[in-house]
Amino acid sequence: MKIDLYIGLAGFDKYFEHEGRDDLNRAIKEFIPDIEQIEKFKKLTNNRYAIYSDNDHIVPFDILEKYPENIGANLIFIKGIGHMGKKSGLEKIPEVLDIIAEN
Repeated sequence: MKIDLYIGLAGFDKYFEHEGRDDLNRAIKEFIPDIEQIEKFKKLTNNRYAIYSDNDHIVPFDILEKYPENIGANLIFIKGIGHMGKKSGLEKIPEVLDIIAEN
């Protein structure tokens, strides 16, 4: 069985740390997929999209920028939307609805 559509928000596949946030650092470390998992994911998904921003307060920009390439996703860059949640003042992402409608 294949997944027809994947939309990642602020996705990452490399480890990074936040000083003084051991809880977050542990979660990040446990979440990181290995190469085999990434390749399996790519085989199991048909259409992949990765949405990211230039002012994410959690994931470093260079990691956000590489993630779409690493998973073979279409890049969707949206300036100034942070980590994409209420904390960033964002409750709706119209681009997600556009992607769903197109697929």
